[in-house]
Amino acid sequence: MPRVRLLRTYGFSFLLLTAIALGLVLGRLAPSVAQLLRPIGDLFLNLIFTLIVPLTFFTISSSIASSGSGERLSRVSVRMLIGFLATSVIAAALSLLFLSVVSPAPGVDAAALLSGRGVVALPKAPALLPQLVAMVSVSDFSELLSRKSMLPLLLFSLAVGLCARSMKQQAEPLTRCLQSGAAVFLRLLDCVMYLAPIGLLAWFAATVMDTGSQLAGAYFRSFVAYYACAALYFVIGFSAYAYLSFGLPGVRRFWSQMLEPSLTALGTCSSMATMPVNLEACTRMGIAAEVRDVVIPVGAVLHKDGSVMGGVLKILFAMSLFQQSLSPGRCVLVILVAVLVGVVMGAIPSGGMMGELLILSVFGFPPETLPLLAIISILIDPMATLLNAVGDNVVALWVTRDPSLDANAAT
Repeated sequence: MPRVRLLRTYGFSFLLLTAIALGLVLGRLAPSVAQLLRPIGDLFLNLIFTLIVPLTFFTISSSIASSGSGERLSRVSVRMLIGFLATSVIAAALSLLFLSVVSPAPGVDAAALLSGRGVVALPKAPALLPQLVAMVSVSDFSELLSRKSMLPLLLFSLAVGLCARSMKQQAEPLTRCLQSGAAVFLRLLDCVMYLAPIGLLAWFAATVMDTGSQLAGAYFRSFVAYYACAALYFVIGFSAYAYLSFGLPGVRRFWSQMLEPSLTALGTCSSMATMPVNLEACTRMGIAAEVRDVVIPVGAVLHKDGSVMGGVLKILFAMSLFQQSLSPGRCVLVILVAVLVGVVMGAIPSGGMMGELLILSVFGFPPETLPLLAIISILIDPMATLLNAVGDNVVALWVTRDPSLDANAAT
């Protein structure tokens, strides 16, 4: 039974990793075959790119439009949002510092990597202020219909959803249309993803043919760097948050109940699947129902420290690939985008891919970089889920620092 559960949880990821490994071997040992397979990889990417704009618009706008009326900001929700934002920013900043020092650079020449696909590597990083303007706006509506304008499209979709929600019954036909569109395009994406194993095999075979064995080494260095950084944050960071909540008793109170949530997160790779276990752990920690019943469900969607750290890794990976340097201003931009990527990954369907496209759009990387970043998500998924899920508990503990919300203080 545990083997069946493990296969269901990781089966498709194992299949993708196997296909990619075969592609790496094939590109190394049989470059002529890899060259023949290149169009299959390009076809798979084209299918994915075709779905990006409608999928983004329908999923985001429908999620907002159908969410109902906004809840009033209570003491719990305000502290919860502060906790989510603070830990996400801290996770992004610490991972940026750690990964900049460790520097898991790809060590691959972008020109060699993408020249076979007619893509020119970026000569230098664009200026910050013009980049910020281009990041949030476009000059014409038609430009929204491009995967190169992901953040403006996201903001436009958000605005449509908010307006539809504010109009309530008058906008119900549009809301139902948006929900139907989201369901259709998610189904279409599922169909396309059936081609992912052969598509990624072909793409990586052609990529290794272009770059040699450097790519596998780049992923290994990134894997080691991320897991080392995440492990330190998991132990030291979460302990520090618990200490700030209730001192040493808070640290003991937190870690005494974290074994089951940790194992569940690692075993399922799902924050949602870990949510019931988190609720039970919070109960045993003495966290009041009015806190745990808000923080844990909302955190499972919006609070993603592991995904934020993964966003930093992906940005640095791509910047190293295109030989871009980190200025102080761009460090701030990396942190902001990584936090946004963490929220996007949890808040909307297929958010992982949209988060990666957001990185490409904001930093101006060519769309052919997408598969290189997507495979990082697969490699870091178990550890990222561990941070995402367990981090909700430590925020719930911090919210309980308010004496009026502490169930233990009331007894």
